[in-house]
Amino acid sequence: MLISKILKCTTLFCLIVGLSLMPACEKEPTENTDTTQVDTNKIDTNGTQEYLEQMFAALALDKKIKVILAVDSSGKNITPDYNNHDIYLRKETFYEGPLDIFTNGTKYVGTWKSNKDYSILELNITGLPEFTFYNTTWRFTHKSLDLLKIAPVKNPGQKQLHLTKG
Repeated sequence: MLISKILKCTTLFCLIVGLSLMPACEKEPTENTDTTQVDTNKIDTNGTQEYLEQMFAALALDKKIKVILAVDSSGKNITPDYNNHDIYLRKETFYEGPLDIFTNGTKYVGTWKSNKDYSILELNITGLPEFTFYNTTWRFTHKSLDLLKIAPVKNPGQKQLHLTKG
């Protein structure tokens, strides 16, 4: 009986030691489909105006942008009126250019402008009644590589817009 217990303990000890010495299974690397990454080797990160321009270009210029949240001044979620809009800020300069909105197969053209530190974004477009929501001077409340949040500079209520790369 004692030999049986010693044999079981020895077997268990050898199994634990053997498993701990085996290499861990590694997951196969998956292909990175993140399109929001920025090649930081090509960006001047010394805090100059050129850096701000490069980051704005990486975040927004000539990129398809989608509305993921639209809230009017009363706080009503009106996202369904805007989630079929493909928005493009086209580059004329780093601070202004054409604004293209594609909806239901039709292209509408307006303009956009920003200030030098990219804290303000002014949108102006006509063509559909819901475009009046865009026509204001917006301030950025959040900027990241995959999400931009804006609210009007003169916000009479809860109006806000959340945008992501499409």
